[in-house]
Amino acid sequence: MKKLSLALLLIWGILSAQSSAELYQRLSSRYSKLTSFQANLEQHNFYYGLNKEISYQGKIYFQAGKLLMSFSEPNVQRLYIDKGKAELYDGASHILYKSDILPEYSRMNPLEILQLYWDQAKVQILENSNGHSRVKLSLQKDPMLKEIEALIDDNTGLVKELSYIDNSDNVVSYYFTKILIDTKIPEDVWLYNYPEDTQIIAP
Repeated sequence: MKKLSLALLLIWGILSAQSSAELYQRLSSRYSKLTSFQANLEQHNFYYGLNKEISYQGKIYFQAGKLLMSFSEPNVQRLYIDKGKAELYDGASHILYKSDILPEYSRMNPLEILQLYWDQAKVQILENSNGHSRVKLSLQKDPMLKEIEALIDDNTGLVKELSYIDNSDNVVSYYFTKILIDTKIPEDVWLYNYPEDTQIIAP
């Protein structure tokens, strides 16, 4: 009986590995070919130490090294990354943070973070249903993250939901709807007129 159990576990492990490899291939193939991505975006932040959750609603745009996450609710928040430079604007305080970022940190966004961490993690497929796969990446000794979970469309390879837990047990979750891919993004999307009283903080 013990031998049978071990054999079944071994077979299950092989099948899981094959499935996760195939899933990654679909994911990588889809995102490596993208010329643009845009979608409605919901972001939910849970702060473990404060036992508090804040939700944001807005849009996300991605194109050739550019990323914009722009929120209008509950207040204006704007993260813009282009060519290794980042701008983070908080509408409530009228503060604009500017900084240079390393290439690997520029990929820590909801569109690229799975590919960034996949090879460094223990990958588990939690479920397959209704044409979607839910996958969990467990990380060890990463300076920032403990776990990433995502819901991936099996047919398109697109991520529909994504969440991660950091080393302080804070949780950030993203939900994508009305996704458009390979559609031209108007140039004025990237532009923003900051209020005159905006305080700029830069290194």
